Amino acid sequence: MNAADAAGDSPAIRVRAAGCVLWRPGRTGPEVALIHRPRYDDWSFPKGKLDHGEGYVQAAVREVREETGYPVVLGRRLPTQVYDVSFGGPARMKRVKYWAAQAAVDADFEPNSEVDRLDWLDLPAALARLTRQTDRDLLRAFAAAPVDTVPVMLLRHAEAVPRKRWDGAEQERPLTAQGRVEARELVPVLAAYGDAALVASPYARCVTTLRPTAESAGAELALESALGEDADPDAGRAWLRQVLKSGHATVGCTHRPVLPELLAESPLGQAVHSGRRALAPAEAWVLHVREGGVVAVDRLKA
Repeated sequence: MNAADAAGDSPAIRVRAAGCVLWRPGRTGPEVALIHRPRYDDWSFPKGKLDHGEGYVQAAVREVREETGYPVVLGRRLPTQVYDVSFGGPARMKRVKYWAAQAAVDADFEPNSEVDRLDWLDLPAALARLTRQTDRDLLRAFAAAPVDTVPVMLLRHAEAVPRKRWDGAEQERPLTAQGRVEARELVPVLAAYGDAALVASPYARCVTTLRPTAESAGAELALESALGEDADPDAGRAWLRQVLKSGHATVGCTHRPVLPELLAESPLGQAVHSGRRALAPAEAWVLHVREGGVVAVDRLKA
């Protein structure tokens, strides 16, 4: 997990950007795409500034598509870069969040105003080609753990009407207006991780959180009693254990009190959660899974 995700951007951050280490399977391991930018005459990774109202995840996916032509499926988070871009003027810091991202399909690169070349290289060749030390460090972080992983997202439902303001059955307690906005905002964020099985606690607030994503994807939304707030914790952990072994990308929408029990199924998940603040509504833990084991855990928010 990247600690920078545990809190919002610092007021000192004036420029926000996102990018990816774009990769595809090669003969001896992953190959990564390096881009050449004529403006700077450098070799780097695709990245760019956030558009107004855009989140980091959406920006990362969009920028890679615009600069390289490749649609991607996001993987694990990579270290965030923060550096000074004041250039002698008023203090301005830039934050760039990165993901490992697999090319979803083969595509044809077309030179554009920002990028005139794209080369696919194995890791040693890419390390030698990169212009900046910070990008070489980023590539080493990419290579330090598996990237051919499957995401399992443990999502806290969006903002719900407080218990004290609801007189009906607890299972029917709905989302607030803000919660419905959050549910819609989750659609492109969850889609960035590829096609996934969508599973929700039977409680209305969880079902409503995932419904826009299901409708957008034309996918079935399954209900799972083991994710309910009143479920036996052992049932929830058994559900997650099965999902981890299945090797299928999955989103499970559940409740704040259930999440620590689910994370306890993975030693890495339990360690990441320890000492961290609870997920806010519509945030998720992303477990990156390979061969049934969790190799990385990220915090995700729309």
